[in-house]
Amino acid sequence: MSEKITIEELPVTDLFLRRKRLIQERGVLALIEDGVSIRHLGYFSLKKGPDYFRGGHFHEKKIERFYIISGRLRVEFVDLETGTPGEVEVREGMRVAIHPNCAHRFRAEEDAQVIEYYDSDYDPDDDKRYDFPR
Repeated sequence: MSEKITIEELPVTDLFLRRKRLIQERGVLALIEDGVSIRHLGYFSLKKGPDYFRGGHFHEKKIERFYIISGRLRVEFVDLETGTPGEVEVREGMRVAIHPNCAHRFRAEEDAQVIEYYDSDYDPDDDKRYDFPR
C-alpha cells in the first residue's frame, strides 16, 4: 500500500482510549478523534451501484480524513508522485487518512455512511479532478 493512505481500525473496548468504539446492547459510541483540530466536518452516504462513486480527485495541501459509520467501501487511489495505483477495502469502524497528491475515490461494496473531516477550511482550489479508468 502507499504511504499516502493510512487505514486504522478503531479498537472495540470499554477501556478508556482516545480513539475507540464501544459496542453495547443500547448502541454504539465511537470516539473518532481526540486532540485534533477540525475545521471542516461533513457526512456522505454512498449506495452500491455500478457507476456510483464519491471522489475522483486529489488535493495538493490537505490531509483528508474519513470515518466509516456503516457499510463497506472500496477506496481506489493513485500515488501521483510515483504513479503507483492501489485499492483497499474499508468497513464500519475504520478511519482513513488520505495525504496530499493521492488521487482517490470511493465505491460502495454495500451501502455506506461516512464522516469526512480535516483541519482546514474547504478550499475549492485544492480539489483537483482526477479521471480514474473505468
